Order: sequence, then C-alpha cells, then structure tokens
Amino acid sequence: MKTIKKEILEQLRSEYPKGTRVELVRMDDSQAPPVGTRGTVLGVDDAGSLLVRWDDGSSLNVAYGPDQVRVLVGEFTETVKEQILAIQATGETNMFDVPMVQQIANRKGYHELVVYLIDHGGEYVNFLLFGDEPTEEAQG
Repeated sequence: MKTIKKEILEQLRSEYPKGTRVELVRMDDSQAPPVGTRGTVLGVDDAGSLLVRWDDGSSLNVAYGPDQVRVLVGEFTETVKEQILAIQATGETNMFDVPMVQQIANRKGYHELVVYLIDHGGEYVNFLLFGDEPTEEAQG
C-alpha cells in the first residue's frame, strides 16, 4: 500500500468530509462508473482514497492521484438538512425569512446552507412546509 503524508491525508479529510457530494471527472479503472456520475463521500481511508457511494449503486473508491472528482456545491445534502434543522431548533427567526436564515447560517459557519439557499429557494420552502427533500432531477 502506498503511504501518504499525514498533512495531505488531513487536507483530504477536511476537503471531503462525510456527506460531500461529488461528480466523477476521471477514473482509471475498467469498472469505473461513467464520467459525470454523482455520489456521496462516506469518508477518506488511510491511503487517501475517497470512499464513495455512487448514485448508480457502485461503491468503487476514488484513488488519490490518478482519479479525479469535483465537489458539487449548492445541492441538498444531509449536511444542508442538518444545518436547516439546527437553525430551526434555535427559534431565532422565522424560517421563511430566507435572508435572515442565510445571515444566521453564515454566522454559524454553515456555508453549505448559504450557497444552497442562493439558487434553491423553492425547494427549501417545500422542505419546510412538507418535509420534501429535493430529488436529483429537481436539483440538477
């Protein structure tokens, strides 16, 4: 097994925390999912490989070095959901006051939520009213 510097491993784990949504750019493997396939990061192993659950059901890891993914921003993820619920639990604002929710999210360091709210106001309101989580088609 190829060893990886501790600093690089820490950086990868910071850049790709559990729940991060990614899209495959390149993978050097005959069984790789198609380029453009999206997935959710489950973690980073000690070799620096991203453990990904691909939306097509595959679970092939993204090897540090030869493989490449890009982080998807502005999607409804488990992190965004948790951030919405955390702000709601404070009772600090009317959750339909989107600019105030963004301000609170920014203050709390909930940057994923801030970015999500920029382009997904309708989906956000549906989540508040009905608990409906956006589907892949609605997001992208």
